[in-house]
Amino acid sequence: MDTVTLKLGEGEVLLERLIENGVRIAHDCGGTLACASCRVVVCEGAQTLSAPSEDELDMLERAGAAGAGARLACQASGSGAELVVAVPRREAPRHDQVLPLAVTSQAAAHLAAQLAKHPGALGVRLGVEPAGCSGLRYRVDPASAILDGDRAFDSRGIRVIVDAASLPHVQGTTIDVVQEGLARRMRFDNPNVRQSCGCGESFGT
Repeated sequence: MDTVTLKLGEGEVLLERLIENGVRIAHDCGGTLACASCRVVVCEGAQTLSAPSEDELDMLERAGAAGAGARLACQASGSGAELVVAVPRREAPRHDQVLPLAVTSQAAAHLAAQLAKHPGALGVRLGVEPAGCSGLRYRVDPASAILDGDRAFDSRGIRVIVDAASLPHVQGTTIDVVQEGLARRMRFDNPNVRQSCGCGESFGT
């Protein structure tokens, strides 16, 4: 975490002040209390902030981010006192070597059927993009080319292509397909995941 010391004016919102100070802090929902991406830990001065609402506490709990000093920066307003705030870093996990990706037999059959609809595809592209409470979500698309910096993994006849930015977040992942009622859903067994969004839409590494 990065620690920031600042003075928050009367009624001033912590998220707005952090952004004004050039602090890189996520705020995926734009401060509407629809996610927990702007969570921080107030190390000093927490008692001078506005009290957290039940909705804020519930969101922190669902995101697995509750604890002493934990606040959503978009919901905390000041009273003119000085604060010391710890802002989580969004860093990619590191490994000494690249861990291979794999697909289960169910996923291989499903992906092969999808790729059959795209004759020019070399395989599937697995990536991550910013989304949701926890910061990232998966994206799977047909891949028509292998680009500079990509890594390709072959498993059960399926080629999975990953870009350099996404690789640290998904390496070592096993892709599966599960049946939920009448629908099929892709499931990712990802060893890099440290937290998941309560709504199931996103994850953090």
